[in-house]
Amino acid sequence: MHARGPPGLPTPALPLASSVLMLLMSTLWLLGAGPSLVLAPELLLDPRQAHRLLTHALGHTALPGLLLSLLLLPTLGWQQERHLGTLRFLHASSLLALASGLLAVLLAGLGLSGAAGGCGYMPVHLAMLAGQGSRPRRPRGALPPWLLPWLLLALTPLLSSEPPFLQLFCGLLAGLAYAAGAFWWLELSEWRLQALQEGVLCRALAGCWPLRLLPAPGGPAELPVAHPAGARPPTPGPSHMASPSLWPLSEGSAPIPPGLRPVQPLWEGSSEAGLAWSGPGFPPGTPLWAALDQQMLQEGIEASLLEGPAQGPDSPLWLPKSSVSSLRLQQLERMGFPTEQAVVALAATGRVEGAVALLVGGEVGTEALVTQGRRGPAHPEGPGPP
Repeated sequence: MHARGPPGLPTPALPLASSVLMLLMSTLWLLGAGPSLVLAPELLLDPRQAHRLLTHALGHTALPGLLLSLLLLPTLGWQQERHLGTLRFLHASSLLALASGLLAVLLAGLGLSGAAGGCGYMPVHLAMLAGQGSRPRRPRGALPPWLLPWLLLALTPLLSSEPPFLQLFCGLLAGLAYAAGAFWWLELSEWRLQALQEGVLCRALAGCWPLRLLPAPGGPAELPVAHPAGARPPTPGPSHMASPSLWPLSEGSAPIPPGLRPVQPLWEGSSEAGLAWSGPGFPPGTPLWAALDQQMLQEGIEASLLEGPAQGPDSPLWLPKSSVSSLRLQQLERMGFPTEQAVVALAATGRVEGAVALLVGGEVGTEALVTQGRRGPAHPEGPGPP
């Protein structure tokens, strides 16, 4: 039975990946496994020791280094995981740990022996902090985002003797390379990420407590819901939107667009202030940019319907073929999807990945009929009315 918090809401669950990392690092420290995970270049000649390129981030040989890594996981790791989602956070952390390890071994091979020979999670913290990039707005008086990883790099050797300074610097360089797009070809695609999140294990972990798998924001949207003219819900009053990014926006934020309303954040007390947004036809938790894009698509479909002939309540929906990108439609047709359903899926999502997800999931019916032009069902491509 879930514990209940104030106003009858369930107690918020902790982010899964960063919380498990804290438990794993603490367990390895108690077992004395830190020295067996040290990034030693001479040991990497043995293929059985290649795991050190990745697992060096989990081991610690000095207590101050362990405490610093554990302290920064709730401070930075939880916010980053809530912003990226659990799967993207795990992928980015593993990728940056491997990149910093490879860079340290490379520098050690070039004669800089201090670049390797240590272990600890601090290089990954620096890489994740440097890899988040810059944000255009920040609260008045706050430090610029690009300065934070450099400041942490300067303070870490004063607080802990591990890992070596050059190994920390390798983590910072890996993060800067990540922010510059050097690893774009290793990124998770939206289609693969959606397929992983819809797996049985991820769905089960997403409903667990007290540790919960957090979904990545900005997934494929649902089919838009068209409201008749004059039947739209009332527009909410002016408010201020919150940034879904790791760094919250300042007070001078833009107002909420018409048709959108803020919902209760999933994590109370989060400095991320990650308010989700919802509106007509949008599921709770939809990001603001996705809701705006979906609302524009909805307005375009409504305009196309108004230009067509009058239809009764039982008449099929006529959708003009010109309302979607012909290039994207050809891609879906080459994949073997029917033209009528492909047009509907593209009109709903605007992207090939989202359309494929709807088509494969069987969420697109056959009620809509596709026409060549915009003025009526003269030459429909689907089965015409009797």
